[in-house]
Amino acid sequence: MRLAQYALGALALAAAALAAPPAPAQAPASTAPPNPDEILGHITVVAGASRPLPKIGVLPSLVSDPEDVTLHSVVRRDLELCGEFEVLPDSAAPDGLYLSDSPVDVKAWSAKGVEAVVSVRGKKVAPDKVELVGQAFLVNRGQAPVFDKKFIVPLRDVRFESHRVADQLIGALTGQNGGFASHMTFASGSGSLRRVFTIDADGHDAKAVSPPEQTAIAPVFGKNEQLHYAASVKGDEYKIFTPAGGPLALPVKGSVYGIAFSKDRSQVALSIGVGSTIKLFSGPDFQSIKPASEVGMALHPAFTPTGKLAFSGEGRYGQRIYVGGKAISPEGLFASAPTFCNHPDGVKAVYAVGAGKNTDLVVSGETGGGLARLTQSQGRNGYPACSPDGRLVAFFSTRTSGEGPGLYIMRVDGQRPKRISNLLGDSLRWDPLPPGKAVEAKN
Repeated sequence: MRLAQYALGALALAAAALAAPPAPAQAPASTAPPNPDEILGHITVVAGASRPLPKIGVLPSLVSDPEDVTLHSVVRRDLELCGEFEVLPDSAAPDGLYLSDSPVDVKAWSAKGVEAVVSVRGKKVAPDKVELVGQAFLVNRGQAPVFDKKFIVPLRDVRFESHRVADQLIGALTGQNGGFASHMTFASGSGSLRRVFTIDADGHDAKAVSPPEQTAIAPVFGKNEQLHYAASVKGDEYKIFTPAGGPLALPVKGSVYGIAFSKDRSQVALSIGVGSTIKLFSGPDFQSIKPASEVGMALHPAFTPTGKLAFSGEGRYGQRIYVGGKAISPEGLFASAPTFCNHPDGVKAVYAVGAGKNTDLVVSGETGGGLARLTQSQGRNGYPACSPDGRLVAFFSTRTSGEGPGLYIMRVDGQRPKRISNLLGDSLRWDPLPPGKAVEAKN
């Protein structure tokens, strides 16, 4: 029972202040443990004043068709959330008649100070088919679009496919596609009332997907993007379930407190309670797992983009982040929940560190070094998850300033945090959606 309470305390953001690390090893009388506040005070804070970003415009629409309204709202929000642009508000758009076939007046938009203009249109072309059109113009290139594509998509998939259009528009303007054709999963609740949720990358359509009679933790998307999570029923051990059922059989006995799949889904890692501690196991599938580390209290398993196994495990004075068997977080900080962003500037490790009542997010290289602080003096910030394009990190925050507590997205450099939901939770994961059924059409 004590082991389960420790694991759940480390997993639950709402109860983070109640979760105590395992008793530290006794240091020699002449050696004092590091001061967490002093360590945090020496970590560079990179989140500050936002640097100027390119200003872009989105062509307004007067069309009331629901398909067009959905496409416009999704694309505009994704462009605002991606952190790569300043999006001109509709109220500042040049005067004009914005009909579905209205041409883009690049010269008028240039006078508004924008560097690029995005135009999207959506219309039903059959009872169950919708045409989505996306265009991007650079004002210094004139009237010829740098991106001009048309897609035929199933009616039921308009919102998901609108995210794919937005991702490609982001790619046309930055050189790398965005990551909004994706979804997140997390656990939320307290005590025995804990359920698994899914939510779109822009904060839309949050819904519970585990039954209320289960105490659910540690959700993750696995092979074929099937959701897996650990759950206890009527106080029994935590076992692995999917929304379709369970529990799944394992060769190791004990409660499961963490699950992770590698990016290509060829490897799985589990944190399993063994005796008085929690050990890490990994293998090509659930039935073939073997011990992966001797470090105790091994929680929050994760795989780096290069395939290394990472987790949060006990150190001399508290929890540390381990990557490939080596600790990368400073001794003396309670570090947890590592995630790894495959950023254009290189792999970034993002994790939570705690001292006192607050928890902050920090970032370093994949194997440590260059440690920087992403949040400061804004309540408890934890359980980060990286976007599929590696340029954004999502996290939960209890901050009371600004937009208040909830689920946030920000750039990996700590700038431009934006709240996408007022929900709080833990064990956040962010993964791309399975391939869609859109068909690119000729213009």
